[in-house]
Amino acid sequence: MDTAAQDDRALVEAVRRGDRAGLEGMYRRYADRLYTYARVLVREPEAAADVVHDAFLAASRRIDQLRDPDRLRPWLYAIVRNECLRQLRERSRSSALEEAGDPVADTVDPGAGVNADQVRELVHSATAALNPGDREVVHLAIRHDLSSVDIGAALGVPANHAHARLSRARSQLERALGALLVARSGSRDCAALAGLLDGWQGRLTPTLRKRVARHIDGCAACGLLRREQLNPAALLSAYTAPGFLVVADTVWPRLADSARPGSGDGGPAEAADGGVTGAVDGGSGAGRRRADRRPR
Repeated sequence: MDTAAQDDRALVEAVRRGDRAGLEGMYRRYADRLYTYARVLVREPEAAADVVHDAFLAASRRIDQLRDPDRLRPWLYAIVRNECLRQLRERSRSSALEEAGDPVADTVDPGAGVNADQVRELVHSATAALNPGDREVVHLAIRHDLSSVDIGAALGVPANHAHARLSRARSQLERALGALLVARSGSRDCAALAGLLDGWQGRLTPTLRKRVARHIDGCAACGLLRREQLNPAALLSAYTAPGFLVVADTVWPRLADSARPGSGDGGPAEAADGGVTGAVDGGSGAGRRRADRRPR
C-alpha cells in the first residue's frame, strides 16, 4: 500500500473515532483540490467555498458509509460534485455550466516563445469551449490526475463508461486547442477563416469551436498551420503544472465550528450509497442556507 493510501486510511479511522485531528488532516490534504473542482462547476468563489464546507461536514458525518478507506479521494469528489449540483438546482441555474463563460483572454502568439503561463491560458481557454460534460472530465483527468476508475466513482458511472467519456473529451480538447491556435494566428492568411472570426473578441465558444474545427478540416492552409503548431502532449503537460486554488485557511475555522458537537448545524440527509460509486445523496442538509452561516 502506498503512503498516500496509508495516510488516507489513518485519516478515515481518526474521523470515525471522532478525532478532530482526523477531520482537519483530511481537510488540509484535499480542500484545495476540491475547491478547485467546485470552481469549475459553480464558478463563483464563495459558492465553491460553501460547497467545500458542506461537503467536508457531510463526509465527516457519513464516514461510516465509506466501505473502503483507500477510496477516500474519489468519495470526496463524488460528495463535492453532488453538492455542486444541488446548489445549482437550488439557484435554478441548470444551464449555468453551458452558459457561464471565462473572461476574455489576451491573445497568445504561438510563435513568439510562449511561456508556461500563456500555455496554461491557452489550454484553459480551449477547455472552456468544450461542452460541460467533456470539460468536467478533462478537468478531473488532467488537472486532478484522477484515473478512469476514480472519475467513474466521482461521476457515479462505471469505469468503462468513464474511460469512454475521457477518450472523447481528450479528443474534443485536442480539436479545441487546434481551433484556438489557428484562430489566433491564421486569420491573416485565410480569408474564409477571417470571415468566420469577424468581430471575434478572443474567447472560443462551443459553437465557434465547431465551426473553426470544421473549416480547418477542409482547408489545406489552416490544416497545415494546425499540424505545425499543435503539440497536445506538451500543452497538456504544461497545464498540469500549477497548484490548486487555495481555500484551506478560509473555510477551516467555519468547518471546525460547524463540526463541533452540539453546534446546532443540522446533520446531512441519509446517503444513498455506502461505497464510492458517486451516488451520494446531493441533498446534504448541511448545504442548505443556515442561520449560522457567516458572511465572508
